[in-house]
Amino acid sequence: MLKILCFHNATHRASYRYRVEQFLPYWRDHNIEMQTVCISGNEYVNLLSHLFTLEQYDYVLLQKKIIPRLLINIITKQSKLIYDFDDALYSRESRELEQGKATPRSTIKKLNHILKKSTLVFAGNQELARYSKTVSENVHIIPTALGAQKAERAIPPQSDGITIGWIGNDVNLFYLSTIDNATLFLQQKYPSVRFSLLCGNPPQELKTRWDFAPWSQNTEVEWLHSIDIGIMPLTDDPWSRGKCAFKLLQYMACGKPVIASDVGTNGTAVFDSINGYLVRTTEEWIDALELLILDREKRIRMGQESLKIFTEQFERSRIQQKIADILFSRANDLPKKRS
Repeated sequence: MLKILCFHNATHRASYRYRVEQFLPYWRDHNIEMQTVCISGNEYVNLLSHLFTLEQYDYVLLQKKIIPRLLINIITKQSKLIYDFDDALYSRESRELEQGKATPRSTIKKLNHILKKSTLVFAGNQELARYSKTVSENVHIIPTALGAQKAERAIPPQSDGITIGWIGNDVNLFYLSTIDNATLFLQQKYPSVRFSLLCGNPPQELKTRWDFAPWSQNTEVEWLHSIDIGIMPLTDDPWSRGKCAFKLLQYMACGKPVIASDVGTNGTAVFDSINGYLVRTTEEWIDALELLILDREKRIRMGQESLKIFTEQFERSRIQQKIADILFSRANDLPKKRS
């Protein structure tokens, strides 16, 4: 059995929940044992307490955290390092890029050192893999996975109209402003169309009226089932191109047609005119949304294709098997653990 120690970020973060936590109950089915240790905030001391016992593990998985070079050197002298990340950590976030802020060189140097010293790099998408390959030869694309999404109870219809939905963190509400003119136009043209978002806080300074639903883990799946169309607008910048299209997977897992900005990894989840539309301009957003608003059969057909694509490419068990295959393919290269 392979033994893995995982150092990870805060347990409430989506990257931990979907790239570490959801796999934990199933690793023994793959002859793998994984122990998790949080090293976020005050819990960073947990890393130091484990630092000189790493030789008992076949791999140390560092999930998204960027830690000092000295600690990386200590880890890689005792075990094989896997680095897993699902955001463009070499870039500022989109809003900060618009403000002209640059990523600190020290952050990039530490990230590059981690990638270079890693036995395996698990990149969440092609863009992150492309960057990783500039310093590492052992890069694998591991999409963010998701289990089957079943609502615990039926969702009563909100109205006779169509519901267009967006789910995300507060910081990403910024992206809704980029399509505000399009959504406002449609809201005025089709008064029965409802715009709903699931988030930590309601949006500010948008002309479109969005019905706000406070996010909770218990209501997330029910909300996803309640919408008719899922959207994911993005700006075209290094941070956005490094996103893993997770919103789209959430919609697709619930059988929803999707419309997304033609940026980065969105193109791996949205097959244009098959399960949704990839768009760039305000006019294209309006056209794509209007097509789905007016055509119920198209919404149903594209939603079915979304679920099929999700099941075949992004469902949890398929991604977990891919990870296990990679881990065991390197097993012969592992040194024998000291007794």
